[in-house]
Amino acid sequence: MTDAQTVVSRFIEALNRRDFDTIAAFLDEDVALDSLTGQRTIGAEPLRIAVANYLRHFDETFSDIVLMHDAFGQRVAADVTAHGTYRETMTGFPEARQQSYAIPSVFIFEFEDGAVSRLSHYRNTRVFEEMLAR
Repeated sequence: MTDAQTVVSRFIEALNRRDFDTIAAFLDEDVALDSLTGQRTIGAEPLRIAVANYLRHFDETFSDIVLMHDAFGQRVAADVTAHGTYRETMTGFPEARQQSYAIPSVFIFEFEDGAVSRLSHYRNTRVFEEMLAR
């Protein structure tokens, strides 16, 4: 496992524990978050706030983690299964009624000087919204 893959693995473990102090230790001060809602957030503290807000609506944990990296160790993809409960209605999504779901998701981590400089979160939002509408 590359150093970047180890960081990603620990990042996801910390995310599952809601350990934002550990997450912050992996981030560049000017980290960019491209969320699955299409919004871009810049900065470590704004990223923490955005992730905490997302998790307030969607109580998710991530499993079945498969890590892949580029030849230079600057990008790592984490293919995961998101298991969650939709707790609180989020703007642009169906009404929350404690719906449970499991959906494939992908995180892309980009590194600069050993720290996460960009994090992108992807999933099939159409399928996700269909799951939530049930």
